[in-house]
Amino acid sequence: MLELQKILPKLKRLRAKSVFIQVPEGLKTRALDFASKLEKAGIRTFISIEPCFGACDIRDREARLLGCDALLHVGHSDYGLKACLPVIYEEYRIDFDPVPLLRVCLPDLKPFRRIGLVTTVQYLPGLALASGFLKRHGKKVLLGAPTRARYPGQILGCDYSAAKSIEPSVDCFLFLGTGTFHPLGLSLEVEKPVLFLDLEGTGLIDLAQEKRSLQRIRYAQIAKASEARSFAILVSTKPGQAHPKQAEQAREKLEALGRRAWILVADQLTPSKLMGLKVEALVNTACPRIREDARLFKKPIISPGDIDLFEE
Repeated sequence: MLELQKILPKLKRLRAKSVFIQVPEGLKTRALDFASKLEKAGIRTFISIEPCFGACDIRDREARLLGCDALLHVGHSDYGLKACLPVIYEEYRIDFDPVPLLRVCLPDLKPFRRIGLVTTVQYLPGLALASGFLKRHGKKVLLGAPTRARYPGQILGCDYSAAKSIEPSVDCFLFLGTGTFHPLGLSLEVEKPVLFLDLEGTGLIDLAQEKRSLQRIRYAQIAKASEARSFAILVSTKPGQAHPKQAEQAREKLEALGRRAWILVADQLTPSKLMGLKVEALVNTACPRIREDARLFKKPIISPGDIDLFEE
């Protein structure tokens, strides 16, 4: 799971005697084993069992409350957040070779000469292999520089700048990884086609149809929200998701349109926390993933910028 010989020197330099460990859901089954190894090395451990959604979700306040000397955040790259105690970001990499799958899918890439490669931090090792293969087959490959993410070609659910920075220079984007959240999110941020090389699947997926479906849903949500008279503006207290100023601006816009709006605050925003609150629509200033849960919230969910599309 993790290389103890890399982490222990970092903890020793910090003179850390206790550490608070955060792991994403996919690695939680290995957390006990790793904590045991740290304990044998003389480091007292606490393991967070709260969901961990990314480097925007560091639990530094809990770590300090427990008297820990450092926070060990596993699976994500540094997001640039200020913390109240030292944070060690232990990125998790998955070694894979995308070339066999790319070779099968190469005919589907024939219409595209200039390809922008993107992925998440876990699959970054595969970008060089994919780039080399595509170049050998006559493709021009580009990796964009991100704003908040750390590495060329890396995208986050809230930062697609690595792709947008090279959009004028590519014919399509090729996402390497698993799960549709990131490539679908990218497809909504760019005009160029987004293709998904599913490393757990057997082929290349063109997301054009899914993009059109999501766009229809989005505009339907905006239309429904535009008719609402009362709004809840959602603010998360997660360090990388807290945008109170954005929430205040959204409330000012809604009130200027004659609507009522309240700012609701929680660490993790869930439908159950809104039970009993009589509002007709939600404005999300936290993680973009929340928009995927509109059916669970049973109310239209929009972004602050969507308010500008309302008709007075």
